[in-house]
Amino acid sequence: MSLPLPNSSSSGLQLQVDGEVLIQKAFARSTEEGMTLLFQRYYQSLCSHAVRFVSSQAVAEDIVSDLFYEFQVKELHTSITVSYRAFFYTSIRNRCYDYVRRELHRSTSLEAEGGLPVQPDLHPDTITQFEELYQDVEKAIHGLPLRRRQIYLMHRFEGKSYREIAGELMISPKTVEIQMSKAIQQVKEVLRDKWLLLVMAAAYWL
Repeated sequence: MSLPLPNSSSSGLQLQVDGEVLIQKAFARSTEEGMTLLFQRYYQSLCSHAVRFVSSQAVAEDIVSDLFYEFQVKELHTSITVSYRAFFYTSIRNRCYDYVRRELHRSTSLEAEGGLPVQPDLHPDTITQFEELYQDVEKAIHGLPLRRRQIYLMHRFEGKSYREIAGELMISPKTVEIQMSKAIQQVKEVLRDKWLLLVMAAAYWL
């Protein structure tokens, strides 16, 4: 009697669940042990995630380090209601987005104070457009087929290579490459009609 082959999607999900359980148990023993596991598991991938938004490794590392510090000082592990992974990736994305917004506003203010003409791409109306574009990109990503979305997020937002993704999902690197190409094309197609002039800016998040 042959045993059923493991489903790669469920296997990847099980690895995430097992990791979450290990971290929970570590926090049950001590905050320091829990933080150590969290740092080892997520720090590098969070930095890779953050640098895609802020375009600076140093700034990305500062943002991630600040979040870990706040998480420990405020003992947030005792109150979060989602997975650690979901909490950290959502928090980092929001902090990076806030950083970009602050930088845009700061640049606009400095130009105004110096008597220089404000660049059109820093005008508040454009900032609002980018906020809306960002939201539409998120919706487009969530509209991807499940496996394609999983591959896209692992590569673009977790910073994993095609080979790493292939190993975790037990598929070939070529399959990962094909799915990534289809995902990017699908997202751009969704955005094209509404964002005829700004669709190229979507590459910032794609």
